[in-house]
Amino acid sequence: MDWETVGRCVNRALHDLEPERSRRLDGLVNIGIDETSYKKGHKYITVIVNHDTNTVVWASEGHGKSVLEKFYKQLTPEQLSSIKVVTGDGAKWITECVNEYTPDCAHCVDSFHVVEWAMTALDEVRKDIWHDACSEYKQVKKDNPCGKGRPKKDDPELAIVKAAKADEIKGSAYMIKVLCFLFDTKYHMQYIISF
Repeated sequence: MDWETVGRCVNRALHDLEPERSRRLDGLVNIGIDETSYKKGHKYITVIVNHDTNTVVWASEGHGKSVLEKFYKQLTPEQLSSIKVVTGDGAKWITECVNEYTPDCAHCVDSFHVVEWAMTALDEVRKDIWHDACSEYKQVKKDNPCGKGRPKKDDPELAIVKAAKADEIKGSAYMIKVLCFLFDTKYHMQYIISF
């Protein structure tokens, strides 16, 4: 089959399924803005999603303020005023566009990025704890050359140290699970982290 034929088939199907593409932009209340890379990270695409219907309503090649302005300039004044919440990754260009075109809406960081940043922070804390423990171990080993070999299983000091470290790590992991749960609930839009 020829690619031109495929293209015509896709265009006909799109026209049959959605004769007026601009209607996608009607009734937007809670939207999300994000950019993602493709072609091995060399090209970007900016995507706008409707959080209420979980559908992509607009996409364009590139990223930055100029690309996002194309989306906002397509909207009518009624469509702009209907937008109440905009989520994004905290990029400056998103904040500037939101403040310029929809100043009355709530602008917040989306749950994906909050959880991603929290997981990164937890990973950094875990690495720091591990490096500190390794440094302490090396120092103890250096200061006490007689204590060669494995520590005894019934060593009470070792059990106390292990329990304290495990509780510290489990507590951090539990907080991450709670954070993930909050953002997975269907009422997550009520828990907005404004900036």
